[in-house]
Amino acid sequence: MKQFQIILFKGHPIIKDGDNIILIDTGAPSTINASDSLTFCEENYNCSTNYMGLTVSKLSDLLGTEITTLLGGDILSEYQIMFDYKNEVVEFNKQEIAFDGSETAISNFMGIPVIELFIDSRKLNFFLDTGAKLSYLSKSITSNYESVGTDEDFYPGVGNFVTECFEISTSFGDNNFLVKYGNLPPLLQMTLMMGGTDGIIGFDFFNNFKVVIDLKNNRLKYT
Repeated sequence: MKQFQIILFKGHPIIKDGDNIILIDTGAPSTINASDSLTFCEENYNCSTNYMGLTVSKLSDLLGTEITTLLGGDILSEYQIMFDYKNEVVEFNKQEIAFDGSETAISNFMGIPVIELFIDSRKLNFFLDTGAKLSYLSKSITSNYESVGTDEDFYPGVGNFVTECFEISTSFGDNNFLVKYGNLPPLLQMTLMMGGTDGIIGFDFFNNFKVVIDLKNNRLKYT
């Protein structure tokens, strides 16, 4: 078991482990590192330095802060991970994490966790993405709501983009919370459809719930 303090840089969870500056990204299937080997939580991993043309140097430029590692689903699935944004703590454990809360089954697509949320009593599937400062829905859903302005975001392979944003009440279990949703560029919206999902849920989910993600067993605990 190892705990880290989270730095929430513009909504992105970043931790430091030795000389490594690590972005935790459940929305990425693969880890990208500055070198082809990574020591994390005293374990050694072989890594790619380039994923479809993406490097940590390019990611650092997009983020606006330096990272050495994007920690993706291939390594994240080796651990149970507790995210506690309120106390700015994350825990990685290869054993069961003692946690007093509710539990629900989740699914995954290419190692990316998928959860069910409700909007206006409609059940929708969302990628659960710690790397997303904004959450996203298709225009067919957000067109029913008033815009609250625009925000800028980025996506690897697309770069920076500006989107209209909408604050929409969202339900998870017995809990309602407000989420700021944007609209993805058309190419990225198509990838959602390929994954059988309706949207991406990011920072607002983790800022409202303390959660344990167990990717290997497709479980999520929350309180």
